[in-house]
Amino acid sequence: MSPKKYSFMKSIFSENALNFSRRTRYVCESMTERVYPSKIILPMKQHYGVDAIPTVEPGDEVLIGQCVGAPAPGTFSVPVHSGISGKVTEIKTITLPNGVSTKAIVIESDRKRTFHPSVRPRQDLNVDAKTSMGIIKNAGIVGMGGEGIPTVAKINRAKKLKVKELLVNCLQSEPYATCDLHRICDNSDYIVMGAIVIASILGIKNIRFLISCDRKLELGFLQNSIDSIKPDNPDLKFEVVKFKERFPQGHFRLIARALYSIELNENDTLEESVGAVLFNCSTLNAVWEAIADNMPFCSRVVTIAGDTTDSHNVLVPIGTPIRDVLSKMSPVFSSCRIVWGNALTGLSCTDLDTPIIKTTSAITVIKMLESPKTPCIHCGMCYDACPIDVIPSICYKLIKTGHEKKALLENAHKCIACGACSYVCPAGLDLTGTIATFAAQHKKKSPTNEAMSNNSRTRFTMDKIDIGDASLLEAYAEDDDMYKEDIIDEDTIVLPFEGGKYV
Repeated sequence: MSPKKYSFMKSIFSENALNFSRRTRYVCESMTERVYPSKIILPMKQHYGVDAIPTVEPGDEVLIGQCVGAPAPGTFSVPVHSGISGKVTEIKTITLPNGVSTKAIVIESDRKRTFHPSVRPRQDLNVDAKTSMGIIKNAGIVGMGGEGIPTVAKINRAKKLKVKELLVNCLQSEPYATCDLHRICDNSDYIVMGAIVIASILGIKNIRFLISCDRKLELGFLQNSIDSIKPDNPDLKFEVVKFKERFPQGHFRLIARALYSIELNENDTLEESVGAVLFNCSTLNAVWEAIADNMPFCSRVVTIAGDTTDSHNVLVPIGTPIRDVLSKMSPVFSSCRIVWGNALTGLSCTDLDTPIIKTTSAITVIKMLESPKTPCIHCGMCYDACPIDVIPSICYKLIKTGHEKKALLENAHKCIACGACSYVCPAGLDLTGTIATFAAQHKKKSPTNEAMSNNSRTRFTMDKIDIGDASLLEAYAEDDDMYKEDIIDEDTIVLPFEGGKYV
């Protein structure tokens, strides 16, 4: 374990509940509470890319782990699986709080919780790299840290760029949110094994786990898992790297600044700049669930939190409506604002039928207070809070007055939408919303992502793909036209698992 503590220099340091260096320690629950919704609403687009196509129609019976949405041939997409057993009642178009309009499959639970026959522990874990890639792709796994990039595409890009190091992001620094921390305490073996899978596919030897130095409990669980698994993997080098507790510590550009002392522009990637690839710890947990248990990505841990209640974590099927998640906390009053996501980076939501999707890490309930609305008082607090050294007050004024070229010269396009500037602004200005929207509109395309982005704009009009009642994990096929920008090479790397070994 490295004795040095890494961090970037600027962030929020307040004297209230959002003081990240002093926030209440997370208490590990002895058992994850589960939510069993009466219905789920499964959007066909929950990730970076194009919509999946329904494989079922109203009246069909489905099981837990069954594929209900599959990528159209040759598209940048991932399959969608049911997290409950029951009957498809309708397929309708919905609009998510992030503005995405997509088809959604409504499944009514039969309360039997019957698993698809394919969902069972894998007897032989001696799977080669190509087999692992097929399993990860067809499990529908995407980045759970918020970006939603299909995991198989990220692996392909890292493989193409010949990265030398795997970084495991355990740096959950949002106020109230603890879903990743819970995964570390509850499933640290799965996280470490998922990291080994990715490292073996990429043929790299160095795995570094990035975690806050204040997370003593999680550090202990993680180190114990590494120590127990390390003897079976003598060729791999494991390192736990401690970071100072700050927000937004887990962003890849800030990790690059802290860990490698380099500044990444908005189009730079870790893979290209430092030869490293970064995966969220919950994503790696999903990878090992797919490999070891043949369980597709159809449920996730979500933090239920608020400024008037203690946070806790629940395991929910993807597609669970917010109202069912909120039933696990104290009553929500009309004076509260419901945030679809984390307190600072989430989106306000008024429709309680809005579903949990693959990238939803939290549902946050916050008292609705009227912020003072005044012109900018030029206090400089937003600049002190901005972790990427942008001057939000100047960028905000330039954007509002239509001076977009000058805003670009002030680096407004580098905004990472962390919410820090809006939180500290005493004038109550919507700095983050204005600047982040501008940044998204002016984001340039890097050569590495150009093909991915072009493919993600593809649209298909087909209503259904016929695959029967398969889960896609029973017998997957590596399509040569899937993810055209990064074709998977033949690979004879064998993952270092003993046949039948089960973690």
